[in-house]
Order: sequence, then structure tokens, then C-alpha cells
Amino acid sequence: MCIAAGPLDCGAMSHLSRTLPLKRAAHVYLVRNANELLLVEEKMDDGSIFYGLPGGKALAGETFADAAVRQVRVETGLSVTDLNFISLLEGEFLSGTRNECYAMFSRFTAHFSGDLDPTDPEVVGVKWVPFEQVESLVRYGPPPECEERNPLIWLPTRDFIKGRARTYYPI
Repeated sequence: MCIAAGPLDCGAMSHLSRTLPLKRAAHVYLVRNANELLLVEEKMDDGSIFYGLPGGKALAGETFADAAVRQVRVETGLSVTDLNFISLLEGEFLSGTRNECYAMFSRFTAHFSGDLDPTDPEVVGVKWVPFEQVESLVRYGPPPECEERNPLIWLPTRDFIKGRARTYYPI
């Protein structure tokens, strides 16, 4: 027998009591000539190349902005300043897979300086890509537990490129 406290029914109670790992990440839209986006090339476990935005996981206690600055430096060699928050993608992600989590992925723009010189061993290249070609480089599909290949991850970028970025993207 279920005894709910308040207006919640028992089904909602069991859902709310579930605990998911939290994954926080920050990425930066670095734009050159008003129509080129900087992408990093990383080699996936299956040998394929993944194209993504510079950035990555936030460390415990680290702000999204600090994570963005740190990750961009390691993945591209560039220094970024004057970060401007663009959007947050948030919610339960990769449900039913071994990588199921509650995701909070932030996106920024920033001023940048320096030379392209990645020090992250997972990064095999960095390239400026014309806006109209960005989506053609994105590979969707298996494995389903791979967040980088999930179309939801790219929705804020697609909107940003089209000049229609929203501040919040619920998953």
C-alpha cells in the first residue's frame, strides 16, 4: 500500500525518489568571420571521428564558466575571455542506458586569442567549419549510450547557427 504525502500519487512518488548521476558540462561557440564555428575532432572508441564543440565536463565545485575556460584551453590551445551565456540543455538523458544521467549542458560564446594547439590527447584535430557545413559533420546513431551521437545534444547548436538560440532546452 502506498501512502502519499500531499497531492502526489504513488507513481509520481516512486519516480521522484529515483537518483541519477549528475553530469555537468560547458561548451563554447567560438565564431570566426561571423560564419565559421570552431570544432574539435576526437577519436571515438570505435575508431570514428567525432566533431564537437570545444568544452567538456565541469569538475566538482567548478562553475560552468570556469569549466569552459579550462576545457577550451586544453582542447584548442586558445584562451577565452568575456564569456556570454547562451543556453542550457537540461534534464534526464540517455534513459535506460548504462550512461543514464541528469544532464546540465551549458553553452557560451566568448572572445578568444592564441594559436590552435590542443594538448588533450583525445583531440586529433581542430578546424574552422562554415556554419552551413557543421551539421553534415555530426554523426548520429549507435551506440545509443553515446551522448555525442544523440541529436538532442546538437539542437542548441543548430538553433545558434540559425540565429535562433533559446536560453533553455528541456530534455
